[in-house]
This record gives sequence, C-alpha cells and structure tokens, in this order.
Amino acid sequence: MHLDAQRIQTSHMSQFPMLTPLSFSNVCAAYLRAQFKYRLNKHSPGASATLPEYPLLLPVAVVSELDIIADTLGDAFFNHS
Repeated sequence: MHLDAQRIQTSHMSQFPMLTPLSFSNVCAAYLRAQFKYRLNKHSPGASATLPEYPLLLPVAVVSELDIIADTLGDAFFNHS
C-alpha cells in the first residue's frame, strides 16, 4: 500500500514542468525580448504591437521585474539624451 501511494505521488509530481537554471534564463530572456520588441513596436508607426503572453512558468514577481527592465530599456532606447 505504501508503494502505491509513493508511485502516485511521484507520477503526479512529474506532470508539472520543472525549470532548470538554463531553461529559466531562456524563458526570462525570451519574455524580456518580446516585451522590448512590443515597446519598440508601440512607438513605430504602422507596426503592430501585440502584448506578449504571460509566461506561465515564471513567478509573478519575476515577470514584474522583467517588465521594469523592459520599460527601462525602452526609455533608454528612445531617450538618447
């Protein structure tokens, strides 16, 4: 009986994707790139600016920080002074 409970718990846990440090960095970089591109397109006439989807694998706090970084990069790009 104990073995069955352990097997169920293990199989249940394996259904959720796990991020390695490298894949976490890749997801962060991809989101940051998409956010920066979105901000650039918002300022370009004729370009379509579609807000990137929220990456479900990233915690809300990380996404908030990446949004701040994208805003800072966009401001620096457009304000050359």
